[in-house]
Amino acid sequence: MTYFLFFTAITVSIDSFFCGFSLALNKAKKLPVIFLIAITVFLMCLITNYSAELIRPYLTEKTACIGGLILIFVGIYNLLKKDKDYKVEKNFFTLSLIIGFAVGLDGALANLSLALMGINAFYVPIIFALMHALTIALGILLARTKFVAGLNKIGFLPPLILIALGIYKIAGFFI
Repeated sequence: MTYFLFFTAITVSIDSFFCGFSLALNKAKKLPVIFLIAITVFLMCLITNYSAELIRPYLTEKTACIGGLILIFVGIYNLLKKDKDYKVEKNFFTLSLIIGFAVGLDGALANLSLALMGINAFYVPIIFALMHALTIALGILLARTKFVAGLNKIGFLPPLILIALGIYKIAGFFI
């Protein structure tokens, strides 16, 4: 099950990787921005983690496939969303929270999905937040390399991975 958590964390963090490219072009202090984005993602995931615990008594094994459906919907949403330009302006605190919400929403929903599937531990929000921070930092570091030009063309890949993970989880309930 840990491989599934790891792949989900990477998949929902890929948009943060591309966010790092935009942040690299800005003159704002990078470390506080990354930290605030990670805290925002962590809090969102923590809220969804414990929300799932509240509704868990009302769920059965069959309704746990809702988690897989959420992953599929998050993937479809990410496939259809057009705005992927994240810019940090003068008020980096407010905009860091907005960016954190924008890049962390799919992570929070994926966290809810995992919690509904039974992967509901304190470390899941931490893993998601750390993965977002790492991918933003990696995006900032790689923003000026030739390697980046090729990655800009595969923006459709993360949503497709989420959809595949959702289908995998739903199929697991019926096989």
